[in-house]
Amino acid sequence: MPSESREIDVDVALIDIDGTITIPMRETDFAVSPLEHLLRMVMQRDSIPPAEALAKVQQAGDIETSCAFSFLAPLGLSRQAYWDALQQDIKGGIIIADDAVFFIKSLRNKHIRLFSATTNSRMATLVKLSVADLGGIDGAPYFDGFFGGDSFHDPRGKWSPDFFPSILKAGGFNPKRTLMVGDNLEQDMLPALRAGIKTVAIINRQQQEKLLCKDGVLFINSLEVLYHMLKPASEAGRPAEIDGACSSLIRCPK
Repeated sequence: MPSESREIDVDVALIDIDGTITIPMRETDFAVSPLEHLLRMVMQRDSIPPAEALAKVQQAGDIETSCAFSFLAPLGLSRQAYWDALQQDIKGGIIIADDAVFFIKSLRNKHIRLFSATTNSRMATLVKLSVADLGGIDGAPYFDGFFGGDSFHDPRGKWSPDFFPSILKAGGFNPKRTLMVGDNLEQDMLPALRAGIKTVAIINRQQQEKLLCKDGVLFINSLEVLYHMLKPASEAGRPAEIDGACSSLIRCPK
């Protein structure tokens, strides 16, 4: 049996959002999709039908590859009003697991940098984090950056085979010193391993055992178990600060 005393030596942690830190409370996280919320704001302000509202949104940008928040300024809509609508909606759809709150808040004590690796855009991630006061409209103090489905202008988003290699390249991360944490074998584990990421942890909170190890992958029932296995990262081993060009990829427009 694997031992919880095993030490994991990494500088960077990538973490999925849906199902990894969130627990669903209904069939969909948002009762009304973020795009639909945006369309309703346009329809209400301009007194126009849905088709015309959609045409206006499509003129503002590519809805397949862009964060909806990037459309607000071109459309002349309030960022705060849109945030409030999404935040009110998401509160009924998810909770943040207690072990995830602990993991996210505590990771900085070990000098390990934390980035999202998810289908969610930066702002969608922030909306979800806000459920547990881990983030707000202007950012998340416990995260160093965000890699979302819109980060690399690929309509396949996280489902692209280039997603994890693009993260490693954009961040300048050493795959041998990078951890990926997710909940899905097909969407988190396999793509991360194919990209060369050495350490992958899959969480299943229904798993009886605290820790299992198969083919080098860690299967855990709590992020607290994972946290206590992590060695503190040395300052010398941490990647250099991400430059402006990369920062624009991981921090989508506010």
